[in-house]
Amino acid sequence: MSDVQRSQPPRRDFRRGGSGGGCNRGGGGFGRDRLSPSGGPGTDYRTMVEFVAKSLAEKPEEVLVEVFERGGGTVAIKVKLADEDVGRFIGKAGRNIEALRTLVRVASSRDRKRVFVDLANAPITGQQYSPRGGGRRPTGEVTA
Repeated sequence: MSDVQRSQPPRRDFRRGGSGGGCNRGGGGFGRDRLSPSGGPGTDYRTMVEFVAKSLAEKPEEVLVEVFERGGGTVAIKVKLADEDVGRFIGKAGRNIEALRTLVRVASSRDRKRVFVDLANAPITGQQYSPRGGGRRPTGEVTA
């Protein structure tokens, strides 16, 4: 062996599945053939959603998270917040709530469950939203 060959690490053929490293070492990671990654209890989705919601809220003491088992591996999570925190929870163009739903979806796929996260607050009354009207009054209405 020359001096150059001794200073370089030995070459390994990772395509053959040897024990020379690589991404799939068998111990951890994502395994589709098991129900839960560690073989133990699954993910606590309620705690995860509650943590994110309380982190975003200005009034974390008013955050309430309810979980409903629907059967068939489906779970529904309802989040109730103070009215001032609803906009922050949803985020600009819905980015915050979509990010939370993505996080929960990824965690639930490891347990082979379907988990839905919904906002349980009632829509704000007093504001009228018309998806097609564009804020115009219907024809025929007379204003004084």
